Amino acid sequence: MKVWIDSRNELLEVFESLTNEKCIGLDTEFIRTNTFFPELALIQLSDGEKCWLVDVLSINDPTIFKAFFESGRNKFVMHACAEDLEVLNRAYDIELTNIFDTQVAANFLNIRFCIGYANLVDTLLDIQLEKSMTRSNWLQRPLSEEQKLYAALDVIHLPKLYKLMNQMLIDADKRSSFHEEMQYLLRWNYRRKCKEAYYKKIKGAWKLNDAELVRLFNLSYWRETVAEETDIPRARVLEEKSMLDLAIQNPRITDDLYHIDSIHRSKIKRYGIKIIDVLCKCQDTKPERPETPLQKNQRQLFKSLKNDVNRLAEENDLPPQFLCSKKELEIVVRNLHDNEQLRAGFRTVWRYHLFGTIIEEYQISS
Repeated sequence: MKVWIDSRNELLEVFESLTNEKCIGLDTEFIRTNTFFPELALIQLSDGEKCWLVDVLSINDPTIFKAFFESGRNKFVMHACAEDLEVLNRAYDIELTNIFDTQVAANFLNIRFCIGYANLVDTLLDIQLEKSMTRSNWLQRPLSEEQKLYAALDVIHLPKLYKLMNQMLIDADKRSSFHEEMQYLLRWNYRRKCKEAYYKKIKGAWKLNDAELVRLFNLSYWRETVAEETDIPRARVLEEKSMLDLAIQNPRITDDLYHIDSIHRSKIKRYGIKIIDVLCKCQDTKPERPETPLQKNQRQLFKSLKNDVNRLAEENDLPPQFLCSKKELEIVVRNLHDNEQLRAGFRTVWRYHLFGTIIEEYQISS
């Protein structure tokens, strides 16, 4: 049963009825097609029997949402929660602390790495869900009955999945590791985003010399600022290929920008003068250099470690990609004899403990 909620009083009644509910399914629908920030369109809540579709476009009182979600009384069951947490934080400054993510649980139970919600429901509950509404316009009003049904089905099975998967984690003696993983994910999601460091994500940045890297840093910081302030996607300001070309070619006047093929003329007309100002900016502090690709001997160590990861994953009944990401493996390779950096490079203590013996063996042999 699904209920449409579009008034403050109705919402307060729903929150009151859910106050003592042990676990609540939670999902959101949002749009992020033409904006830098996600636009929240709908919140779905379920106790496993009933589903409430909360029309956030009609209820303009952030304090109600914040008080309920941050009360600490309920456990919220979500699937692949990162984007939902981001959009709730953006819309209402909410920081949830008691989350059970069914995708993370599925990773621990080795059901399938990063399994989708529909496939998880099919696998564990033998229920097939329709996914045709994934890309629909959730900001339109009224929503179609098909959209409402999709939204309800996206959340109503979560409480049942929680009860089943929580017991499976206990039986597999993985509940404490799962809890640590969830705490890490919450800290990571609510961390302060550092726009000063975004330049390191740009492909090919490591190839630049010091002067070019300074220019890329300044362009990246400026682009982040413009995208945030105007709420448009980064690429609508400047694409990364354009930023690399600008950093390398270092044009001095706006007319020079027209000789750089990767920059669209409309962007030159809109941002040309500012781009030149940014490129001419003096900077005393050198930005930290991005890491270079692994060298030949490091690649050999990486390959050997990856084999150990696969073996360790099989022994502990975990997906290899979940046990150790490529980034974590590279941290081990680059910092093999620096235990402090090694510990800091792993997302969680349980991962570090699993790898302890392997790392010691490589430290002794190298």
